[in-house]
Amino acid sequence: MSFNKEVLMKAYRAMYMSRQYENKVNAMFKDKQCKEKPLSGIGQEATGVGMTVLLEGGDCVAPTLRSKGAFFGKGMTPEEGFMQLLRRVGSESGGVWTSHHIGVPDKGILLSSAIVASSMSVATGVALAAKLRRTNQVVVAFVGEGSTSRADFHTSINFAAVQDLPIVFVCENNLYALSTHISEQMKNPDVADRAIGYGIPGRIVDGQNCVKVMEAAQEAIDRARRGEGPSLIECKTYRFRGHTESHDPDDGRPAEELEAYRSRCPIKLMGEFLTGDGIATEAELEAVREEVDAEIARGLEKAEAAPKARIQDFEALVYA
Repeated sequence: MSFNKEVLMKAYRAMYMSRQYENKVNAMFKDKQCKEKPLSGIGQEATGVGMTVLLEGGDCVAPTLRSKGAFFGKGMTPEEGFMQLLRRVGSESGGVWTSHHIGVPDKGILLSSAIVASSMSVATGVALAAKLRRTNQVVVAFVGEGSTSRADFHTSINFAAVQDLPIVFVCENNLYALSTHISEQMKNPDVADRAIGYGIPGRIVDGQNCVKVMEAAQEAIDRARRGEGPSLIECKTYRFRGHTESHDPDDGRPAEELEAYRSRCPIKLMGEFLTGDGIATEAELEAVREEVDAEIARGLEKAEAAPKARIQDFEALVYA
């Protein structure tokens, strides 16, 4: 399966935007410009972007707290992210949502939740609605490997499989649930193997390689859109930072493991693929990076200039 230059460059742009946006948010937390501890997805950009960049406008995404790549792959702008992070009037929620629970409904990005795996149920409901309405929409739902031990994972996939719903379930397996290694919570480290129990396809993919993720995504999305039901894709990936920015960056993880994965930075690998195959020049990639850096700076500037939401404004949203 091959992709044209426009799509590949779009994926590179979204990955770099995700990385730089998160770097900026982490710096803002350290400088006390935002109060909530960022939950970093740095290192996992290929998974989020690769699974969403091929979706159509009406398709939906149910992200996790670390799936910033999915936000940008589906079209969220830095300004929209910063507006919600800083709780500004004019943001999607008017300042009600926290930085961990954001969404862009008009772009098909469903509101994320702190209750791990809960987005699986929401996404399954959206997929059911799409089937009943015959809209030809596809939903992509993300979950971490730690969250697959929750009942939401089983009930959602089982129901979606029985009903042949147009949904793709994506497990971002970064080996650790906070600091608990996968070996401490499941005997079989391959989550995709569970697919056979639901009667659906399961596939393991290199989550650091965006092109490989895109190939798996295209196959699963096409299957869902044809009405053939869900798929389970497990992306073997890794987060480069600690559980939150206030945690030890290593979280007690082995140094050699950290080094091995950090040497396979998804953005670096994508850049090497693009230049190595003659798809783009280094100058073109540099132009993309400069454009993204400028867009992030403009987005933050606009968000900081917007009025802050007030607690009094929220009272009108509460039913009594």
